[in-house]
Amino acid sequence: MENQEIGFVGLGRMGLPMARNLLKAGYAVYAFDASVPARRAATDSGAVLADSVRALADQVETICLSLPTPAIVETVLLELRQGAKVRRVIDLSTIGIRAARRAQEIVSERGIEWIEAPVSGGVTGAAAGTLTLMVSCATSVRLQVEPIFQALGKVLYAGEAPGLAQAAKLANNMLSAAALVASSEALSMATKAGVDPAVALEIINASSGRNTATTHKIPNEVLTRRFQVGFANKLSHKDVTLCIEEAASMGIPMPVSVAIREMLAITTATFGEDADISDVARVMEQWAGITLRGHADAQEIPA
Repeated sequence: MENQEIGFVGLGRMGLPMARNLLKAGYAVYAFDASVPARRAATDSGAVLADSVRALADQVETICLSLPTPAIVETVLLELRQGAKVRRVIDLSTIGIRAARRAQEIVSERGIEWIEAPVSGGVTGAAAGTLTLMVSCATSVRLQVEPIFQALGKVLYAGEAPGLAQAAKLANNMLSAAALVASSEALSMATKAGVDPAVALEIINASSGRNTATTHKIPNEVLTRRFQVGFANKLSHKDVTLCIEEAASMGIPMPVSVAIREMLAITTATFGEDADISDVARVMEQWAGITLRGHADAQEIPA
């Protein structure tokens, strides 16, 4: 980037560690968030606060977004595009295909470049700078934003058209949720039958049922009783819902995804709005009348 100043809107569990990695990479980060504690954490990390989204867009050319819903992204963009200096927007949020296309229209009306870059890797990956960024943008913009992405993780380009990276991200997140829900069900059944859950995982992970839930999420967060994958269950529900809705708009039924969404809804109803995605296993424990607990001397498996 010719300009080493970057704006950042959205300093939550994902946004703040990403902003910190940009600071570590040598960028001057100008930030905004509606939350007072988030703003305080950003300044403690070395970011400079802006008074508003508009003020941020008056100050820097490149602005990153890390926001929870399509509606919030659109609201921010409508304010941001009024800025005098902003020239490009990098959206790190997961908002869906049609929302991304709408977002691109909103900013392009003012000559602002749209770079779509939803991320995968959770809070751990955001903190470590090892996220996977799924990117859609014009080829002419790629070289300009590549250094920013390198500070955050690994880049995979989905194509130039808006919505392509979102399609890939929604497919990934649906599969990730499905793996955790199905694995929790299967492990609960094996445990109820009398198999030690840690032993059952060893067998599964040496066999064809292996997946990221059985190799990392369940052994590290469920069997240890921490239940802190770091991805909110309600956000997973949002992503699976977006996936189903986008498929429906293309005439594609997704009956398995609908069942996954229902399990995530039950998890929120059972454990509240702050539930972690791993709490879906606690729902299965309650239904089965068992506890998925690991060996006392079990070690955490590196992600």
